[in-house]
Amino acid sequence: MLKSRSRTATSQRPNDTEFVRQLPENWLRTDTILAVVVAFVSVLSLQALRLTTILEDTGVNMVAAQVFSLAIAALLVVYRRFPITVASVFTAMITVGSLTAASEFYSLLFVGFMTIYAVGAWVSNRRLAFWVRFAVVTVQIVGSMLLVRLDDETAEVSQEALRSVDTSEILYFLVTSVILSFGFYLSACYFGGQAWHRAKQRWKLQKAHDELEQANERVADAAVHAERIHIARELHDVVAHHVTVMGVHASAARRLIEAERDTDSVVEQLGHIETASAQAVQELQTMVYTLRDQDGSSEPLPDLSEFPTLVQQAHSTDQTVTLEITGEPQEVSAATELTLYRVAQEALSNTRKHAGKDVRVQVQLHYDQSAVTLSVTDDGKAYDPVSNGTGTGVQGMKERVQAVDGTIEYGPRTPYGWKVVVRVPCRMEAANA
Repeated sequence: MLKSRSRTATSQRPNDTEFVRQLPENWLRTDTILAVVVAFVSVLSLQALRLTTILEDTGVNMVAAQVFSLAIAALLVVYRRFPITVASVFTAMITVGSLTAASEFYSLLFVGFMTIYAVGAWVSNRRLAFWVRFAVVTVQIVGSMLLVRLDDETAEVSQEALRSVDTSEILYFLVTSVILSFGFYLSACYFGGQAWHRAKQRWKLQKAHDELEQANERVADAAVHAERIHIARELHDVVAHHVTVMGVHASAARRLIEAERDTDSVVEQLGHIETASAQAVQELQTMVYTLRDQDGSSEPLPDLSEFPTLVQQAHSTDQTVTLEITGEPQEVSAATELTLYRVAQEALSNTRKHAGKDVRVQVQLHYDQSAVTLSVTDDGKAYDPVSNGTGTGVQGMKERVQAVDGTIEYGPRTPYGWKVVVRVPCRMEAANA
């Protein structure tokens, strides 16, 4: 039975063809805690700067700097839920805010890293994620260069100060700034993309696992269904055959008693009933032991060597049953032997039930180099196995024969009677096929 399982947003069954990364179940709580921690560190850092003369030298408004830092940290609450929006707002805030206010440097870098990282890690449209990151990084770099240029133009620098500056120091500062900036942005883009690809790999593994689980469930259901059909077929063949035999001999015994015939004939018919009932119980026990996997307690299944006994049991005062075996016996598999035995058993049972009285039944088993042919024919009246019965016997014969790669033909004979002809390959022929 298929299991019904409820999944959270992260463990949703990945049955779509395209991967869409889902937010974790507790994402809002986690991101809120992260924003509070960053805001606390930012405010604490700004308060520490008050102990120095940096803020006085730069003329930064402390209240404006704290408000700006808190606003930047607040973006982390929804940075995974709305990564593109947060990255755009952050870029606009630092571009405009740099002209009017100051912020704590380290928290500003952390929030900037996380916004670019989030675009690469959570945006499903990968082309859109690339261009958004490219635009954000470009705007931030160009904005920083323009701000530096603006500061240089507004600053009053004396000629003596310019002459005292070493060109190598300026070059070193510029190269170091460029390397650090590119390293910062490239690492944010790289780690965001890696997070996306790892999540996609987990999605593929989960999808493959679910498909494999569904396939296993289908195979298990098919195996159970096939086993149920096998059990039903065995029960039908065993019970129907032996019960029919007992019915035929019971009817013969009744007629003998009514005709006041000698008791030896009646005893003989009752002996057939006793034998048939014992064999039915034995075969049912064999099947039960097989199903319980108790091989040590089971009897061997019927094979071709028991055909004479089968024909002898089918022989009665109303029907004459004969057996003819031709050809050189070939080695066949146990499944093939059981199939031929069960088909002959079912055909003889149908003959007793439908062909009528005073009927001659002939069972022929012919071997050739590639196959074994079984035919059961009678000269009684023709009958429809579906309209005259349940049809499960004929269906069982067809399923058995098809299972061993054989063919079956059944129907009325000309000018009268019924026939069942089965041809199954020998073991070597089946192996070569």
